[in-house]
Amino acid sequence: MNDDTIRNRLRHVYWMGGSPCAGKSTMAGLIAAAHGLTHYHIDQELRTRLPKPEPARQPCLAYWVSSTWDELWMRPVDVLLDDVIRCYQEQFDLVIADLLAMDAGAPILVEGNSLLPDSLAPFLLDRRRALWVIPTEAFQRRNYPNRGEWVQYILSQCSDPDQALQNWMDRDVAFAAWIEGRVKDLGLAHFTVDGVQSIEQNAQRVIDFFDFFDFFGLSGKPVSR
Repeated sequence: MNDDTIRNRLRHVYWMGGSPCAGKSTMAGLIAAAHGLTHYHIDQELRTRLPKPEPARQPCLAYWVSSTWDELWMRPVDVLLDDVIRCYQEQFDLVIADLLAMDAGAPILVEGNSLLPDSLAPFLLDRRRALWVIPTEAFQRRNYPNRGEWVQYILSQCSDPDQALQNWMDRDVAFAAWIEGRVKDLGLAHFTVDGVQSIEQNAQRVIDFFDFFDFFGLSGKPVSR
């Protein structure tokens, strides 16, 4: 299947990528529930429905799912950054294949970190169907450790939890900077999350960009075109 065919097959899809701790999943859930879209949560689909990674075809993903948290997070930050980019590239291929296998019906809002700008750009029929949401470093470092018990569970499995957290946060800071750089280089759209605006206001920024109906009743701040 060539790129033109894929672009047309996915013309009903909206894409929201970014980096961890930006509130993407919460925003996407609010938007989808209130506006009648299907929320395709990439992380959830990977956990529950998409095929398990095969070492021969998805070597990086296979390594992640077969390693301990200590083996993963106690590595140098540059290695972690390279790994996460390669993992997201492998995830993206699985997501595209899954979306193509679905019946094209109501609009779908696909959301997740694995929507890398370089991976997605060739499949965009309209570049205003893709938006990246990126947390500031201060927002991420302040909020990530409080995202849920699962964070502390992961850290408890590491030989040096403090160093593991440092590596984790440094990796995500580097990934956010990398994403922002690639979005700008490709002329795509993004906005940053710093905690000043509420999750509803940030959801409204997404709606404004995609030209959705203003169902929150908020003025919102339009995303810069």
